[in-house]
Amino acid sequence: MAGKLKEPMVITDYRQEPVCILPVGFYFDDARWEMIWARFDEKGEALTRADLIEMFPDEAVLRTTGARPAKD
Repeated sequence: MAGKLKEPMVITDYRQEPVCILPVGFYFDDARWEMIWARFDEKGEALTRADLIEMFPDEAVLRTTGARPAKD
């Protein structure tokens, strides 16, 4: 299950409420799965991009906006 995501991943709880949305290119493994759930349990609400950046500061894909430069 470990590796970079090839498409966005929405993690939901047992009620189908969002826990977080992980972007394409995010490195995902069992340890990160556990970290996300622990933070969600601690926070009590869906994790934001800011939460993910705080948890995974070296994950470059979280720092990009996804915006493409304008073509002339």
